[in-house]
Amino acid sequence: MGEYTRGIAFVLEGATEKVFYRAFLKWFAEQNNCSFVKGDNLDNGDIYFEWDNGAETILIKFNIVGTVTQVSHSGKWFANKCAKKYKMPWKVFLCYDTDSSEYDITKFYQDDWKLLRKDLVKAKAEEIIDLAASADIEDIILTDLSGVCAYLGIDVPEKLSGRKGKAKMKALYRSCGNTYHEGDKAETMIESLNFQRIVDYSPLDLEKLSTALTKPQKPIIPDNY
Repeated sequence: MGEYTRGIAFVLEGATEKVFYRAFLKWFAEQNNCSFVKGDNLDNGDIYFEWDNGAETILIKFNIVGTVTQVSHSGKWFANKCAKKYKMPWKVFLCYDTDSSEYDITKFYQDDWKLLRKDLVKAKAEEIIDLAASADIEDIILTDLSGVCAYLGIDVPEKLSGRKGKAKMKALYRSCGNTYHEGDKAETMIESLNFQRIVDYSPLDLEKLSTALTKPQKPIIPDNY
């Protein structure tokens, strides 16, 4: 592993989110003449990535929550696999959907999520950034509906059936005799997307992530390190 100036940790709801953000980082690196590569070795069983923007090398790690009951474990993961192992500033991106446009992110400051935030602060996370939208990850992907349809080899439908993105995606796949699979099995479809369109039109504020990756920051080591 190389010498890093800082780290970025992603706490994700599921495997499809992991594939999406990994594909976005790959695309964004190409657009900005940066390097985004998988680490050469496992880091205590963890897969990690390295981002080089020409001025610094950033360590990037992913943790999948899976279910709400596992949220608290992400705090332990960050403390043990990130903060304690690498004594440098860390930004943590909490990537989740708010389930409905009727909700804001208030509930993600309560209960297990509140405990997670406390654990992250206790582990000396420099900044905790909410990367949230009132949509699931399939809704974000379907911002580039024409791209998904091109991947499937079908015309863009006038209307999608289904209330949320996952149901819409499943129906879209079924319309051409295919089955939508989440996680790594969706990787080729996700990598075919027009990410610029997603940046421009999706409800996800990817500018927060873009800024963290491309603007070199002078490392600030807290006094209590």
